[in-house]
Amino acid sequence: MGALREQFEVNSLGPLRTFLALQDKLTDHAKVCIITSRMGSIEDNGSGGDYGYRMSKAAVNMAGKTLALDLKQRGIAVGILHPGFVATDMTAKYHGMDGVIGAEESAADLVKIIEEKLDLGTTGTFWHRNGSVLPW
Repeated sequence: MGALREQFEVNSLGPLRTFLALQDKLTDHAKVCIITSRMGSIEDNGSGGDYGYRMSKAAVNMAGKTLALDLKQRGIAVGILHPGFVATDMTAKYHGMDGVIGAEESAADLVKIIEEKLDLGTTGTFWHRNGSVLPW
């Protein structure tokens, strides 16, 4: 249970704490984004396992959706973004497999979504880095 609690601290509470610490610095019509994972999708869970990671990402997705509703009156759009299968220390055992991308490619795709798709009409949307909308 200790590892599960740590995953919630980092993956769920960390982004919310960061937002709360910085919210007074945001101007109206700003954009806020949460980097999450499609593993936080309840509908898209076809493999099971990884309870703490999946649960903590589902929780941060809910925080993002809730922030989107709360911040819309200020004109602040919230994006909930899955970066793809990025080559990191966490995914090291999968490096070299099809579909694993570099951090630079992922970041460029996310910036494109933020700049071209994220607005008050799409606030609270859960996006894949490729621009498709992910299921909750």
